Amino acid sequence: MSAELVAGRSQSEAAHRARVRAAEYARLLAGEREQVRRHEAGSAGERRVGALLAAMSAFGWTLLADRRWPGTKHANVDLLHVGPGGVLAIDVKAWAEPHVEGGRLFRGQEDASDDVDKVVRIAELAAESAGEVGLAPLEAVPVLVFAGRSLAPVQLGRAVLLGEQELVPWINRRGARLTAEQVAAVRTVLERDFPPYADASPVPVSVVTLPPVVPLLRPAVQDAEVEALFSVADVERSLLEGALVAPIEDWMTFLHPAQAKLVRQTRNGPARVRGPAGTGKTVIGLHRAAYLASTRPGRILCVSFVRTLPAVLAATFARLAPQHVDRVEFTGLHAWARRFLDARGVRHHVDLGAAETWFWRMWARVGRGSALAEVPVPPRYWWEEVQHVLKGRGLTEFEEYAALERVGRSTPLNRAQREAVWQLYTAYDVALREAGVHDAADLLLLALAELRREPLAEPYAAVVVDEVQDLSRAGVQLLHALGGDGPDGLLLIGDGQQAVYPGGFTLAEAGIDIRGRSTVLETNYRNASRVLEAALDVVSADAFRDLDDALEAGARRMAVARAGGSTTRVDARDAAHLDAALVQAVRDLTAGGASLGDCALLTTTTKDAGRYAGTLRRAGIPLLPLEDYAGVPCGRIKVGTIKRAKGLEFKHVFLPGLRAGGEAAVAGESEVASRERLEVARRELYVGMTRARDGLWLGYVG
Repeated sequence: MSAELVAGRSQSEAAHRARVRAAEYARLLAGEREQVRRHEAGSAGERRVGALLAAMSAFGWTLLADRRWPGTKHANVDLLHVGPGGVLAIDVKAWAEPHVEGGRLFRGQEDASDDVDKVVRIAELAAESAGEVGLAPLEAVPVLVFAGRSLAPVQLGRAVLLGEQELVPWINRRGARLTAEQVAAVRTVLERDFPPYADASPVPVSVVTLPPVVPLLRPAVQDAEVEALFSVADVERSLLEGALVAPIEDWMTFLHPAQAKLVRQTRNGPARVRGPAGTGKTVIGLHRAAYLASTRPGRILCVSFVRTLPAVLAATFARLAPQHVDRVEFTGLHAWARRFLDARGVRHHVDLGAAETWFWRMWARVGRGSALAEVPVPPRYWWEEVQHVLKGRGLTEFEEYAALERVGRSTPLNRAQREAVWQLYTAYDVALREAGVHDAADLLLLALAELRREPLAEPYAAVVVDEVQDLSRAGVQLLHALGGDGPDGLLLIGDGQQAVYPGGFTLAEAGIDIRGRSTVLETNYRNASRVLEAALDVVSADAFRDLDDALEAGARRMAVARAGGSTTRVDARDAAHLDAALVQAVRDLTAGGASLGDCALLTTTTKDAGRYAGTLRRAGIPLLPLEDYAGVPCGRIKVGTIKRAKGLEFKHVFLPGLRAGGEAAVAGESEVASRERLEVARRELYVGMTRARDGLWLGYVG
């Protein structure tokens, strides 16, 4: 059956279910409204809106009406609505002339912003309660409903303003963000923390209503008779739209309670969240950005060294917190620096190919015959030394280098050898200046110098940095200058065990003090236990530094939340046989019901990514280059390098082209230098393996 026919059938079935559920909703609504007519308590508008919501029990929702405001004796909360779309704190207003002007709510000529603040506070209290069981803070939504009116939804800060007629369709379009089990857990804590205000509530609520059984044939359903203000056809359309929206990932809306607490926590200076792969660091950063945007004015900057990650996070954030997309900026660090320099009129000409060419010319001229020739490392070691140790720090005086502890570099260098490195560095710097060329490190150094000369006219309210372990010292100093040392200004997220570039630095060296504001995560929520076990075997023997002075053991303490999973190793005698095994493994996986859109093929080099992309294309397997992936679901396997996949996750990951027996030896390399290089390679493989949630395929060539 073709994909078009399958998609058409799925949409027809979704429409069929929407009709059945809308008919059941109409039946329940008629019953609820009859109860309202016989009920005396509460305002007419609140009773009518309550009936609309109570009838949504057919869709898995529960209405908590007339509840006590936590911590008070007499204040009450009109309506809390709990269901698949999250938690809605609803205040009903029977106003004649509500309107929004200049970002404020008015009732006629009267400023009614206090009413918005009140419902926002109720939502915040509900979020605090539900955070105990892991609800993400922004999934508690403040809503002002204007009874008896038709008003298209308007976002006013955190709050949503809309008319009575638009309420139920708007809720349905939120889709299924929580499972039935998660809804039950949230409802339990809200019932505890928001007890009934009085013996009788404005709307009699049936806590449990069985969903309708969907018949095989299309039912001949007649809409129940309801008041003209409300259209059951709108419910049917909104149910269908919600069903056809791509499902939102569970981790977007439901966090572990400890994670939810971190998202809301206030810190009085720069802070850090660290921990092994799969512990939810990127998720926390995403939710933290949404929370900060919802609780304070100003722009939020979310930065990563990985070019692929910002686009994916931006797309995810747009589904998580669409009301804040215009205030949260997702970008790669070098892309931000380039835009900043362009806006300031600072000239720059980054040409990575030309820069490396100039380096090797200077190596041939002043490096090859120097004291560096006696150090047992390959020539590329010196390119890395210049880029990551020297330029990554922005060093300009030799004595700084002479006294430097070269974090992450194992090969010792005496003073004469360091002087030779400095001479190579100086010659390279002069060559770039004369050629009018900049390398990637120059871009960050220029941006840092310009920012120190003239800070931003409109500073960021907060800066969230992901994959911080892959940044240079200068890069982190640039972000520190943007975020500052104020409360919640800078959040650094990362893990030294996932550093995939040579060299390193410490936060103290960068002038950033996080004492008392560092959190270590120790529970892996992503990887199934068999996948994680295989990945940890790769790095468990390698100690590492995590942006501080202490060495940490590779075998780290970690709890695993998900059991099972699968790891498959294929040892092929040559590349052709490995290609055949790879294609068959992909076909077997999809034949078993897996979606290609949930899979990724990752390699250590761009060249290998292109080679295996060709293998898949020749086999007729649809693919999407990882560099083009922007977080939008599609039915194609993602193909790219492990470095581009950092911060992402997939249900199934294929890692072909691995070398049996480990990486090849390099001529003239000492044991110390070899160990350093192989540790970086193992960390990179560990990153690739931990991108897999459920299934991992490892392809080796003998």
